[in-house]
Amino acid sequence: MVRFRNGWLVAVVALGLGAAACKKNDDAKKSDPANDKVADKTATGDKTPAKSDDKPAVMPINDQNSGDLALLPVDSEIVMGLNIAQLQQSALWKQFSPKLMDKMAGGLADFKAACGFDPLEAVKSISIGMKGLGGGTPDGALVIHGPDKAKVMGCTDKMKAEAAKNGSEVTIDGDVVLIKDKKGTNTAFTFVNDTTILGVVGAKGTKDGVKDAAKGASTLKSSATFVEMYSKIKTSDSLWMLMNGNSPALSKMGSMGVKPKAIFGSINLSDGLTVDMRIRLASGDEASQFVTMAKGQTGNAQVKAMFDKLDVTSDGADAKIEVAMSNQKLQALIGMVGGMMGGMMGGGAGGGMGGP
Repeated sequence: MVRFRNGWLVAVVALGLGAAACKKNDDAKKSDPANDKVADKTATGDKTPAKSDDKPAVMPINDQNSGDLALLPVDSEIVMGLNIAQLQQSALWKQFSPKLMDKMAGGLADFKAACGFDPLEAVKSISIGMKGLGGGTPDGALVIHGPDKAKVMGCTDKMKAEAAKNGSEVTIDGDVVLIKDKKGTNTAFTFVNDTTILGVVGAKGTKDGVKDAAKGASTLKSSATFVEMYSKIKTSDSLWMLMNGNSPALSKMGSMGVKPKAIFGSINLSDGLTVDMRIRLASGDEASQFVTMAKGQTGNAQVKAMFDKLDVTSDGADAKIEVAMSNQKLQALIGMVGGMMGGMMGGGAGGGMGGP
């Protein structure tokens, strides 16, 4: 699982959604700025730079996230989207969110009092594209849909003092909010319309950087390889993602004999859980070999009984993994994993999703 160990995402969501000064968060590593073609390490896994006469790829016109991809950098190692509005309607979210809300209660209360609206109700979806995973500072961008521009910008002055308490410096320069956290990470965000925030973090987390990003000159929408894989993802699910196989976050897979060009797909929460993922390999033969190996691990009756659906199949160079679990089976799995963790930690694990 990829973790972001700094406050960059919170910094943007913080002043964009609220509670920037109230939470600590995670991060990822900084790397060199990209050129305006398909870079060697992009989320697409395409190592061939685009030719000067290449025409930009065309995103599916009926896709609600295609506008976001025109704002996220082409050299992103990981791209993901979170459909918060859909997630909050799911039975599983309603079951497990109170524990999360308890941890955020103080910060949310302060923000509501200062700004007059609930950021969790305001935000509808978030898309993220970033590179340099696994290090100290991130480089990337994110797009946040839902917050009202007038309310957010009217609130930023009120949050300056709170941000300063956590060692962050907040500056407002026209329609751009600039944040420098106590570790020196720079973040800039602006509104591209009345309800959409664009945030840029890292080397380009400046006023000029976020303004350039808003022009969409070098984005994922221009990569034909990314577009092809993206078209196979259920982007209306709770969480969707695409990760480049060159990312350090996937480096351990090589030691297991698997060298993916990319991993992409989605996870959906409703009254149960579904997973629809693909592992893009170098050839159809490698995909078939992976499927054979996976079926050796998942084909026995005991494992299958834990799921309503557990299929591993091949589709060209892709190995497809499809999982479906009812709420009841998911609860049983969570209880089993929690019990195992508790046993390994001498009974100290919290048991279930609320545990440490």
